[in-house]
Amino acid sequence: MPDVVVNGTRLFYQQSGEGPDVVLIHAVTSNQAVWVFTGLPDAIAAEGFRVTTYDLRGHGASDRPPTGYTSAQMADDFRALHAELGLKPAFVVGHSFGGVIGIHTALLHPECVEGVILSDSFFPGLRHVEPNFGRSNVWVDLQATFNEVGVDLGETVNFTRLFQASATLTPEQTKALETLVGPIGRGWLRQLPLLAQTTCGDEVLAEAGLTAEKIASVTRPVIALYDEFSPFLATCRWLEQHMPNCTAEIIPEAKHLAVVENTVAFTASVIGHLKRLAAPTGLPLTV
Repeated sequence: MPDVVVNGTRLFYQQSGEGPDVVLIHAVTSNQAVWVFTGLPDAIAAEGFRVTTYDLRGHGASDRPPTGYTSAQMADDFRALHAELGLKPAFVVGHSFGGVIGIHTALLHPECVEGVILSDSFFPGLRHVEPNFGRSNVWVDLQATFNEVGVDLGETVNFTRLFQASATLTPEQTKALETLVGPIGRGWLRQLPLLAQTTCGDEVLAEAGLTAEKIASVTRPVIALYDEFSPFLATCRWLEQHMPNCTAEIIPEAKHLAVVENTVAFTASVIGHLKRLAAPTGLPLTV
């Protein structure tokens, strides 16, 4: 897998296809394999785009520096990666925190971004819109899974506690959890303890300058894809109402990870929006 060093951190990436640039950014605790597993990069490339996926700092095969995990710092990583790879202004598809990075990049480095497609993103700067964030259904499910092996994650979202708890699992607990989460979840589970010695857990929930006012000031086209059973539907409504160029759509039969939970619908939606966004720009598709 090719790699590039940006801001002193080695990031691993993959590319396929030719045409307007699309960059897929995964969520915290995930890695680019989530896109590859579902076939999304190949499906987008087949429609005449050049697709880049990469592992965020601290994730997948990329380096794990002790600090640098806010959305602002990740946006600067994106800017540097964009320059190193010689990309044109890109359509960013970001899941969860990946979408926050996409919006923050559009704000700080608009020359790198043609448009952003969010997938079920929570914005720390919009925490007031989601008063029940700490008890989101995703965290409740995760808490119940860890309870099965005798580990208490606490009642509210706490990534640092999750990482530290994962780092102290016994081999027996790890084996039991891997059985519970299944084949897809095993790679995710094995990555958690690697983040325990970083500031990632706290920094990804920092506003980092991306306030509600700043979010509302982003003028690039934004597609807000939120899942039918998402814990963040209030955020979806806020984005649609406050961003000047935002279109919202609900992906059925999913609750936070539509690319896996409803791959067919998610893929069709992303490709449809990419083709629509690329058409007004005059960017030639190679199909």
